[in-house]
Amino acid sequence: MNILIIRLSSLGDIVLTQSTAAVLREQYPDARLHFITKKAFVPIIEAFGCIDKIHIWEEYKSFSKLLRLGRNNFDLVIDLHNKFNTFLIKTIVNGKRTITYNKKHGLRRKIVKHKTSETISSTVDLYFSIFSKLGISVEVKQPKLYPQQFEKSLINKLKYNDKQLIGIFPGALHKTKQYPIEQTAKVINNLSDSFHCILLGSSNELPLSEKLASLSNKKVTNLCGKLSISELISAINSMDIILSNDSGPMHIAAALRKKQIAIFGATHPKLGFAPMNKQAIVISADLDCQPCSLHGSTSCPLDHFNCMKSIIFTEIISSIENLNSNR
Repeated sequence: MNILIIRLSSLGDIVLTQSTAAVLREQYPDARLHFITKKAFVPIIEAFGCIDKIHIWEEYKSFSKLLRLGRNNFDLVIDLHNKFNTFLIKTIVNGKRTITYNKKHGLRRKIVKHKTSETISSTVDLYFSIFSKLGISVEVKQPKLYPQQFEKSLINKLKYNDKQLIGIFPGALHKTKQYPIEQTAKVINNLSDSFHCILLGSSNELPLSEKLASLSNKKVTNLCGKLSISELISAINSMDIILSNDSGPMHIAAALRKKQIAIFGATHPKLGFAPMNKQAIVISADLDCQPCSLHGSTSCPLDHFNCMKSIIFTEIISSIENLNSNR
């Protein structure tokens, strides 16, 4: 039996598909599991621990190449993206059976536009809805990533006299999802000396991390833009605590069962994007104007950005201390 899972992007959304793939492996132990995604996210799929074959979306962007993919004679095609591109993939690959998850896009838009009290419990819950369509009854499971063995020693070099390591991701895809860098610097400057902060993120966020480092009066290690995704997974796994905004690395930390603090601004946990992790502390101002966006934007539509500005840095420090006290 051949099964194809489709999720082309983005980082956090792909991480959240892991438990769906893992349960498919449990339910169909003799099946060959395929996954198609963008090239940038292949290392995430490699950390799933249950996928037999990864297909790179950029290599199939033509009718003839998708026909070639269809020669795998897929018995089941599962679309966990539900976009126009994935509709084309499903149509041309032509598996014996196709199931598409309901992303509740209309409900999410309604929550954003009308600020209703409705809540989407978890994106993982939505992914797991495909099992009821298959006639399978299973409990929703937390995604889990498995860092590659050869990279586990990468961050072991970052031991600072046995200090607790805090991985800080100052960036996010959109500006309204970023906690003010000046406030993040206050977090670093007022932390106990028992902590050492490591700045993490993509190369696009390097200027942001450099500014944060310049505002910090304590020594920090800036690894922003210096790690591949597979190395980043290992780095996160080596941290004692992760501090991030609503972002892809937030979901990586959750899938690694790390103690973490997740800060929400323009978006909101009620949209189903909160970290699925019992060791997570979610900080949100819960203002009447939240959420103002599904994925964030370049500026606050009300021109005040109170969703982030009203979160005091001392609340973050207290959360870090609470997590650390439960060692």
